Amino acid sequence: MTFDQWKDELEKLAKEGPFAIADIDIDKFALLNREFGRDCGDRVFEILDKTLRENLPERLSFIRFGDEFFVYSSEYTLETLFMEMQDLTQTISKLSFECRGKTVTFTVSGAVGEFPRNASTIEKLLNLLSEGMRKAKTTGRGQIVFAPLEKESKMVMKSNYYLRSQLDGLAKLTALLNRTESSLLREALDDLLRKYKL
Repeated sequence: MTFDQWKDELEKLAKEGPFAIADIDIDKFALLNREFGRDCGDRVFEILDKTLRENLPERLSFIRFGDEFFVYSSEYTLETLFMEMQDLTQTISKLSFECRGKTVTFTVSGAVGEFPRNASTIEKLLNLLSEGMRKAKTTGRGQIVFAPLEKESKMVMKSNYYLRSQLDGLAKLTALLNRTESSLLREALDDLLRKYKL
């Protein structure tokens, strides 16, 4: 399933009533890849996928796009899913495995939101989850936070010009990772800000 197809599924779910959703992401995954190698990074995904399958109740669905996992259900509220994700992050923080003769551990950060409590559209809800996840990562990592409400969001429109070669590369990356162009550009900007410690 592509990211857009999954968003269509969420649109259908939204028509049936409220639902809670979490966006979780592996902390410092790029650093983990550099330090231990891509094969170890792939093991992290396998272990995280297995952990979700073994620990999440059947009422919760989850799906992965790139290095992000989304957990959601119409049978959960914002608060009950938050508690479930808190327990999950604690479980994950205790995991470890051997790779290339080294012990690898990792944590995840994420944000929890609810439709239509947090946002009036699915697109806005996903953006707010991304905003919440960035907050979780910049304020300590290894934690789950509540996504901001739509009325609290400080996201603003900013137009820029890009080289054709840059846009072509971005389009290919979008297709490869099943991500939106806007989410990839925000990720790149976040990486730039972290690089200069801003």
